[in-house]
Amino acid sequence: MRVYTAALPNRVCQQAIFELWPDMRYMLSPMCLRSFGRNRHHILKENGYAIDNGAYGYYIKGESFNGGAFLSLCDEWHSAADWIVVPDKVGDWEETIKMSMRWTNILLSYGRPLLIVAQDGCEQDDYHTIKSILRSRIYGGIFVGGTTDWKLNHLHTLANLCAAASKVCHVGRVNSGKRARHCFDSGVTSIDGSGMSRFLPTTLSVCRTLRDLDRQRRLF
Repeated sequence: MRVYTAALPNRVCQQAIFELWPDMRYMLSPMCLRSFGRNRHHILKENGYAIDNGAYGYYIKGESFNGGAFLSLCDEWHSAADWIVVPDKVGDWEETIKMSMRWTNILLSYGRPLLIVAQDGCEQDDYHTIKSILRSRIYGGIFVGGTTDWKLNHLHTLANLCAAASKVCHVGRVNSGKRARHCFDSGVTSIDGSGMSRFLPTTLSVCRTLRDLDRQRRLF
């Protein structure tokens, strides 16, 4: 199971990642590169990365999705990306499908695998649309978003559907060792979270998420 950090780390956290999880990869989104200077871009290229659309980040900030910023990110970084997440509407499966139809043709030009964001509602009709997506040669798999309870309740089934189709099953917002363990037991391909790149400001000690993940890895 691959692990991506969804918040580009400051230098303190970066050093901890080098020590505890040197093969950790990076999740790029339109907002995250601002705090990660070009003098450290070589780290992304050496360890590997994927491209998220940033929709959740805009959502929690109460901002509209910035398609222009997303495309600028893809223009600069698509060539070595593991995959690109198709823009979605947080919490709205029907609108997510409509958006995917508009965005897929644009993103195909980058020549990278595309992931559709699965979220609350995609389980309708026995995951009919998800199964169609996984049968398509256009898509490389799914990015499991959605609300926390929904995600945990449907994760195992979604992972099995992806495995049967030999497609990626990536899970977002994994910020604890317990949730990472659940993902591993479910057979997902990869996870990401911002917790492993954050530190406790009072002590400058790396957030316990990274250490929890490291402990769980020893049990995998």
